[in-house]
Amino acid sequence: MRNFCIYAVLLATVVLMVAPASAVSVLSDQNDVNKPVKLLQNSLAGHTGESNEPAASGELLNAVEVEGPNTPAGYIGGDAFNLGFSNLLKNYVDADGLVNYPKLRRFRGELNTAVEKFTNIKPEVYMTWSRNEKIAFWINAYNICTLKGIIDNYPIVPSKFMLLFYPANSVMHIQGLRDKTYFMVMGMQYTLDEIERDILLNKFEEPLTCFAVCYGTLGSASLRSEPYIGKVLNEQLAEQTKDFFAHPGAFRIDQTGGIVHISSIFKMYKWREESLVKKYGTNKLFREHTDVDKAILNLVKDYISEQNEEFLTRRQYSVEYGKYNWQLNEQPQNNN
Repeated sequence: MRNFCIYAVLLATVVLMVAPASAVSVLSDQNDVNKPVKLLQNSLAGHTGESNEPAASGELLNAVEVEGPNTPAGYIGGDAFNLGFSNLLKNYVDADGLVNYPKLRRFRGELNTAVEKFTNIKPEVYMTWSRNEKIAFWINAYNICTLKGIIDNYPIVPSKFMLLFYPANSVMHIQGLRDKTYFMVMGMQYTLDEIERDILLNKFEEPLTCFAVCYGTLGSASLRSEPYIGKVLNEQLAEQTKDFFAHPGAFRIDQTGGIVHISSIFKMYKWREESLVKKYGTNKLFREHTDVDKAILNLVKDYISEQNEEFLTRRQYSVEYGKYNWQLNEQPQNNN
């Protein structure tokens, strides 16, 4: 037995001697990076009861091999990063989700600094975050970049032609805000549509983010006066969805006429419809309606009153989509 132990020690020594120095260094650094990640994962799992998305070993190796201000000593967790936008949102967004655009324009340096944070975060750090932290990151990126796009064009100068279709303060007078304006995130350019369509809906397959991303309009989901964070993301999304359908412009039942009025936000983009059908499509309820209507009704029923849910599931009615409110989500000017 003694000879075996001696042999094992000698063998381990030989392995360390012949191993490249860089490999030993990487393994050592990897352990350093894992420490805060593991602590963060344990913290989040304890709060939500769900496991965080584990980082692949290859991703961690890449993380320690890339030098930058965020790794490894300067590592920042996803929730810590997202919470960095708290003051910005608290200072310029009220409880109703309305924005003080004149004030934000005067202090636009705060907004520019916030947008720069999305540019500077390292992909190898982002890789170590939980799924919910990543989703929160992209929602925050969408909303803050939307504010940036509006402030860069505020006060909005309306187009005479577009005034035939939209209010004078509508974001629709900002040409290409959603699909032709590029925002830098982790060193890559994204449009707002790409963030919502390609990342939040296609990659993460989370349709409830439709009630978290704000288009800068009164008809879209309202802007929270706090950032989204992974730790309570599920609760935030549920609250946003419930609040959205509480507005008559988003959901209303006309029992006398047998009509259910729903926001047209679901019908604005084909990819929104596809995302909803994929997750909420069902043949167990609402079979007399179209596939898109069935999916929307299946989603809506979980976020309305029991009385309204009973009407949806047991009564006969038609579904109509209302006119979208394109007015800017700005606070009344006399409050500025």
